[in-house]
Amino acid sequence: MSYLSKAKKPVPKPPMITIVGTPGAGKTSLGAMFPNAIILPTEDGTSVFENWDDEIQPAVLPRLPKSSKDEAGNMTRSSSAVLMQIMDELINTDHEHKTLVVDSVTSLDGLFGHEIALRDGVNTVADASGGFHKGYAEVASWHADFIYKCEQLRAVKKMAIVFLAHSGVKKIRNRPDAAADYSVFSLDMDNQSLSIYVSQCDAVLYLEKEEFVSGQETNKKGQTTKFGRVMQTGVRKLITTGDGKVGYVNAKNRYNMPVEIEVELGANPITQYIKFFNTEQK
Repeated sequence: MSYLSKAKKPVPKPPMITIVGTPGAGKTSLGAMFPNAIILPTEDGTSVFENWDDEIQPAVLPRLPKSSKDEAGNMTRSSSAVLMQIMDELINTDHEHKTLVVDSVTSLDGLFGHEIALRDGVNTVADASGGFHKGYAEVASWHADFIYKCEQLRAVKKMAIVFLAHSGVKKIRNRPDAAADYSVFSLDMDNQSLSIYVSQCDAVLYLEKEEFVSGQETNKKGQTTKFGRVMQTGVRKLITTGDGKVGYVNAKNRYNMPVEIEVELGANPITQYIKFFNTEQK
């Protein structure tokens, strides 16, 4: 057997993307604008589609349930088990969907943590799996299993995968090249879990509302004499890389996108930069 004889040039494959943003930034609407999307909701965010025309509304799966036990202490419902059943059905059943949108992985993180704590009979995920915050490592392993299923889905069904995530602020400590602690934007989940979505995805994009400060006044010494108010312009934009952008250390993409991309209402500016979508259209 010759390995060299099996070498070949890579072909465009469906992307796996994480879109991060604050509530109300428009993540769900943007996710639904990917080709023939089906939404896997882990939270109640699909009401945004109620005013959409029927022909452009995405398909929406039942909301992932919260794990529960009966009075005898037996697990009667498992979020993780239902999730894997859904993924197996998407992989093994004939359908026409081209994009799976998970809304959101931060809420999924909460469901995983709740299930593990409920299983172990403790109050928080930090006390689960033997305590000492080991529960977070188990949650991360569940996220890894889920992403493995997503990779199977895009390999078998040629589906794009879009993870939506709520943004949070992380404090970076003890970096050898930094003299002091500093804060950055990130996914609102434990570092062990968020690192999986950052490392395994082809792009991590931050969707934000453009803001400016109005009414601030300073004296000749540069001291603030009047605090301003944060105002929004109504413009939404995607931050596609941390290069040259303060605070977006894990924003990235493999598609040579501009550093910032404006997002117009009812449009998806991401697909034009990804060869797979352009090849599929042709």
